Amino acid sequence: MATRSELQQAVNETTNAATTARTTWKDAIPGPDEPKMTDDEQEEVDVLEEAYTRAKATRKAAEQALADFDTAEIARKAATAAAAAIAPVASVAPVTPLDAEIEEAWKQQAKRSGYPSRPRPTGWNPF
Repeated sequence: MATRSELQQAVNETTNAATTARTTWKDAIPGPDEPKMTDDEQEEVDVLEEAYTRAKATRKAAEQALADFDTAEIARKAATAAAAAIAPVASVAPVTPLDAEIEEAWKQQAKRSGYPSRPRPTGWNPF
């Protein structure tokens, strides 16, 4: 898997290639004061335009790969943070029968309130 810096470098390189291709293509097109193009010149301009179109598509693909990498990185960090936040709550097990009753009462209360997965606040005791 590529690193972010490798993907950024690919974006930079493809952007430079697309810019160069566009400049070459636009420079090949005669200005309004110049004589009309011959068929051979038009073919050359068409080839340059196609090269620019391919370079632009390559650049967009590199930009999308970088964006996908960033999105995956954000999702990975969010999942890690969520797992870290949930882990301490999930690992707390009732120790005594009273703790089990309190935990069950909380689950019922949370379910009635519409929050069945909400963790029990520390010190909450319905009795």
